[in-house]
Amino acid sequence: MLQFLVSSIVLSLALAAQSAIADIPDALRERQETLQQAFLSVRGAVVGVSDGLGVGSGVVVSGDGIVLTASHVVDSGRRRRIQPDSEVLVTFPDGAEYRARVLGKNRNADAAVLKIQGTAPDGKPFPHAIMGRSKDLRPGEWCFAMGNPGGMQEGRPAPLRIGRVLSAGDRTVVSDCSIVLGDSGGPLFDMKGQVIGIHSMITMLIIENRHVAIDCFHRDWDRFLAGERWGELRAFDSREAESGFFGVGLRWKDFVARISRIVPDGPADRAGLKPGDTLISIDGQRFADRLDLGTLLAELDNEKTVELVVLRDDKEQRLNLQTGIHENITEEDGERRATGDRSDRTEEDDERDEEIQEQMSSGRRIGPFEKRAPEQIKEFLPVVHSVRNSVVAIRDGGPIVCYGTVVSSDGYILTKASEIRTALDPECVLPDGRRFSPREVGSDDAYDLALLKVDATDLQPAEWHMGDDVPAGTLTIVPDARGNPLIPAVISVGSRKMANSAKGFLGVALRQEGNRVFIEEVIRGGAAARHKFQPDDEIISIDGITIRAVSQMIEKISGYQPGEKIMIRFRRKSEERSVELILTPRFTNQDAMLPLYQSREFQGQFVSTHSGGYPRVLQHDADIFPNQCGGPLVGLDGKMVGINIARADRVVSYAIPAETAREIFDRLRASDSGRELKTSANP
Repeated sequence: MLQFLVSSIVLSLALAAQSAIADIPDALRERQETLQQAFLSVRGAVVGVSDGLGVGSGVVVSGDGIVLTASHVVDSGRRRRIQPDSEVLVTFPDGAEYRARVLGKNRNADAAVLKIQGTAPDGKPFPHAIMGRSKDLRPGEWCFAMGNPGGMQEGRPAPLRIGRVLSAGDRTVVSDCSIVLGDSGGPLFDMKGQVIGIHSMITMLIIENRHVAIDCFHRDWDRFLAGERWGELRAFDSREAESGFFGVGLRWKDFVARISRIVPDGPADRAGLKPGDTLISIDGQRFADRLDLGTLLAELDNEKTVELVVLRDDKEQRLNLQTGIHENITEEDGERRATGDRSDRTEEDDERDEEIQEQMSSGRRIGPFEKRAPEQIKEFLPVVHSVRNSVVAIRDGGPIVCYGTVVSSDGYILTKASEIRTALDPECVLPDGRRFSPREVGSDDAYDLALLKVDATDLQPAEWHMGDDVPAGTLTIVPDARGNPLIPAVISVGSRKMANSAKGFLGVALRQEGNRVFIEEVIRGGAAARHKFQPDDEIISIDGITIRAVSQMIEKISGYQPGEKIMIRFRRKSEERSVELILTPRFTNQDAMLPLYQSREFQGQFVSTHSGGYPRVLQHDADIFPNQCGGPLVGLDGKMVGINIARADRVVSYAIPAETAREIFDRLRASDSGRELKTSANP
């Protein structure tokens, strides 16, 4: 009988697992299988590229060591002055390093080709990817990006990011595969694992990721291999379109350029262009975005007759235009206009500013070809069905402070500790509208997880994914506070330990006055904040050692491990006090690469204050906001693979792996049960 019962249980579990897999929508299942197969086939070909002055990425495309990268990775102005003909260093994922010679550069397109010097030690071909084609790319096609944001890092493979093609021209491809500094020169792949672009530039907007179209390399392959170098890199909008050289004002929407006004008696006016026309191509060339159009126009000769293709009344028309004379517009002119000089600003400039402000918000308009487009989100509805009632909003008098994840039917909820502690009067709002005042049971400061308890016994807990086996390439979804699918994501890097998790951290910014050290700022979520330290407190000693310099204090604190106790003596006004506290890991992001994610002015708005130092973490590519942390990250089988814990940079979000979160929950709940037993025994 026992044997029959055990067999029945095993069979039931197997059938349940099969049922969960069977419920995955075919499109998502196929996308994940295709992505993982392609990712495994190309990850060995993605390399780091360094010229000794900076770092970037590249991709090997032949067994004998031809490498594609961006020209600006190996062609900075400083490099041309100091080391014009030197070699660069190429580093493979396994750490193997090779010198490489820079061959050709097309600066107009931001493209460069390198050749590794020597052969692999085993005599085999270098790992390499296949060069695809970009000519036939269409908006909405799925793709994925790889590279080394911030440069190659020990213990972190090249992160994977997934997205869709948003626009494609003859020179540039734009996608919503988010990239950042250090990714430059890395590959954009189609879902077959073929290279369709090389990472080039970004803007402030998460959807504006520009890649060199791979056909740029195909068209000029012989020139690259022959070592030719030509063109000029344009990293700003030169306003060529609205100048006397062309003569139109443009409104851009979803990377489509529609004419909003015609400069009287300019080239466009004489050619017969009209407001409302949509520009399709110029001189036989397609363009992907504003900068691509500016580069295209800059390459045209003065007073040259070119053919335009426009869309007018839903029909293509061909017109001939004779260009005017190029104006000498410098990068400084572009920066001056962008930073507020209104002397020559246009209505289109103001509309661009409004677009940027709107696109930087969590409620931004989603374009039709993004991975977050409504029809793509709908595919995840069956995936989130099991967690529809497992996500809560934690509010503080109205605004959402963070999300929470229901982890037991009797009222336990895991959330992000440092965010909930900013709330004066936190309230848990369930998807069905019920509201509860939570009690904080306890927290794990290394993982920034807090366990809350509400007075309910009928909650629906999220189902845990157990095991540490959530590999890169796993498709996931971030639900919103009502359990609806919000942001598709992919696991970029599998579970790993963060390097700064072993460094003790007090959580203060310091200043020095003479030989005295004062607290300048208390960082939310740190040990100092929990013990009510304040700005202008003077640090007298740590564990009996007198502190006389900021550098001395930093060295002293860094010598401790997270979790260790220290005794701090300090002076507040004229009163001396002592406090014993436990250090956390270093949880602030010291490596944010863009000003928006570094600025204290925007602290907590775009990135989480507590954004690192986790002893075990999954990295994914969802562009969540700090107040969207605390909820579950859900795999295609509907199980929670992790709890979203931080947004750390433009391309980096973190989740605490489900197995780790479950261990923390069990430990904190056990301590709560122990307190309840003790209370009931001693009324």
